[in-house]
Amino acid sequence: MLGFRSIRWRITVPFCLFAAAVLAGIFFFSFIQVRQFHTDQLRHRLTVDALLLSGNLQLREGLAESLWQAGDVELARLVRAWGDQLDARVTVILADGTVLADSQMDPSNMAGQFDLPEVRAALNEGTGYSVRTSRAFGFEMLYAAAAVTPDSVDRANTDSRQQAEALGVLRVSAPSTEIEAALDPLRLAFAVVALLALAACVGFTLIVSEMTARPFRELIRVAARLAQGELEERIEPKGADEAGQLARSFNRMRDRLEAQVASVTRERERLISVLNNLVDGVFILDNEGRIRLFNPVAARMIGLETEEATDALSEIRHAAETDEGAASPSDTHAGGAVPQFNPRRLRGQPLAQVVRDHRIVETWQDCRQDGKQVESIFQWGNRTIRVIALPFVAGGSVGYIVLLQDMTELHRLERVRRDFVSNISHELRTPLASLRALTETLRDGALDDPAAAPRFLDSVETEVDALAQMVRELLELSRIESGQVPFRFQPVPVSETVLTPVERLQPLAARSDINLIVDLPAKLPRVYADAERIHQVVTNLVHNALKFSSAGGSVKVSADAETGSRHVTVSVNDTGIGVPAEDTDRIFERFFKTDRARASLGTGLGLAIAKHIVQAHGGRIWVNSVENRGSTFSFTLPVEPNGVRVRRKT
Repeated sequence: MLGFRSIRWRITVPFCLFAAAVLAGIFFFSFIQVRQFHTDQLRHRLTVDALLLSGNLQLREGLAESLWQAGDVELARLVRAWGDQLDARVTVILADGTVLADSQMDPSNMAGQFDLPEVRAALNEGTGYSVRTSRAFGFEMLYAAAAVTPDSVDRANTDSRQQAEALGVLRVSAPSTEIEAALDPLRLAFAVVALLALAACVGFTLIVSEMTARPFRELIRVAARLAQGELEERIEPKGADEAGQLARSFNRMRDRLEAQVASVTRERERLISVLNNLVDGVFILDNEGRIRLFNPVAARMIGLETEEATDALSEIRHAAETDEGAASPSDTHAGGAVPQFNPRRLRGQPLAQVVRDHRIVETWQDCRQDGKQVESIFQWGNRTIRVIALPFVAGGSVGYIVLLQDMTELHRLERVRRDFVSNISHELRTPLASLRALTETLRDGALDDPAAAPRFLDSVETEVDALAQMVRELLELSRIESGQVPFRFQPVPVSETVLTPVERLQPLAARSDINLIVDLPAKLPRVYADAERIHQVVTNLVHNALKFSSAGGSVKVSADAETGSRHVTVSVNDTGIGVPAEDTDRIFERFFKTDRARASLGTGLGLAIAKHIVQAHGGRIWVNSVENRGSTFSFTLPVEPNGVRVRRKT
């Protein structure tokens, strides 16, 4: 039961509160006006009484001739008689503030009357009025005072009264409780009427709100049945008002929901079919790392037995007969049932409890922490496993896909290739050393033919250099790929990574008649890099640019850092033959050469080495080229992180 949270009460309570507020506002506004009216009436009466009494001949003569003193018995009797007649308090005050008589108080206890507002106003303007708390009685009273003037003053002329010297002041006062007493019956009558009106309003609102809430209760009932899977439930529209429109809209929604449920069921069956036929193991996890789906390959890789898969097939078929229907006719073949894996068997179980390998769990945790794809490769028994964890968002919630790939065969082939490169490099060292020794011997004067000897020596030296370069590059690439190359990262200026290799290649540029230019802005941030390794990258790029540029051309080395960027971009631009568009994606592959570069010297390993070095720095390398118009090779280096050294894996 919704109780007071139902739509019925959400209509009734605000409406009744609003009605009560309106009635209260009318009540208070009316009584303020009525009170003000009674106050004005009482003020007018007191002022008129004060003016009439101030004109009393006996009072004026007594004050003019100073016949009366404070406490005079005759004056006190006269003042009490006036107070009884008017049902008010009457006070006679001299112009200096001395109280001669008061109808309710002893004049000797009343001092300092001159400073009272009604007295000052009467002395200055002829009449005075004030509302204040009485000093003597302690409650609020209304005071009206009139100046007592000599007989010669025209009492109808206000100006003459103000100009004449007053003999004293006659004050008439009454408590404000008279007003409240007059208002009490009216207040009671209005309160009764307001309560009756509010009760009628509540009853009427309850009836209206009940009629309004009834269609919604029916909607809630049908929606609850739909939530339980009873899609045949419908609402009978009644009327053309909003409730009827809502019922018709709800029925349309039910029809679409039924169609979507059927579509989702078909898509789910397709998803399970795809998962069952993937060659890689797949785990689909929720945000907490609990398994929602996984396929038979994943089951085999984590060691689930065939018997468990057979039990899972029984579960699928049972579900198909009851509610969900996850099996399909293709699950059986001639010759018997093929064991199928049930994705719901371990649904809701934590990944760590199922795979029981901390490296797989840590890969997923790194993906969850970084919010991006994370990979790891490790030995799992006698197999090499590659784990890929990547996040995805579906239905507004985050999930994760964990792929298990068996890389055993691929790594075996890769290991064979690396062993070959290492072996051939070691095999080439001996003949290279012999060639180097022979060349030095010849240069020491062993050659008898002075004309042919220099050319022979140059050829031998060229071949030796080419072989030595190949060996160095093969060894370097092998070490980088195997993770054996140590990197010494430290903050260095960009100029230190660029100028040294450029200076080394200046003689080659001069011999080739190529203009080698360096353009480095003055205020580049320092980069966090291994300067020696970056020298290799720049040397490879500049050497290639010189090699494939014609005489008279130019090679420009530049650097740039955009505002707010955390990387510096180093570029090598040349005016050479360029790279064909179809080869730009493969130019950094090991041993790859374009057709026009095959006749040139080189092993095809320089750009591959440069790529691995840049990636080890957390940067990237790319090329922009137009064939026959030149190329621009660029790579990025991380900016020094505010003096804090960042440790990188090598």
